[in-house]
Amino acid sequence: MRVAKRYIAKVEKTTYTIDTIEIVAEREGEALELLREGKGAIINTTIQEETVDNRWIDSSEPLSNSEFFEFEDGELSNADRQ
Repeated sequence: MRVAKRYIAKVEKTTYTIDTIEIVAEREGEALELLREGKGAIINTTIQEETVDNRWIDSSEPLSNSEFFEFEDGELSNADRQ
């Protein structure tokens, strides 16, 4: 007898972004120093690239009786699992 299970998967991603930061200073050198210290306000972030590094099944668990019968009827949805 085949039994359906709920599988929990994980996806590991690396995201490269560019932050636009606003810094208030009197001189450019002072602004650069504040930037190095991590100060300033992020006003925009742009995703440049997103890479999937790894995917795997983390765990599994049997469906409850009601979920199993819904699955058999083809009606089990993501909303039912939350």
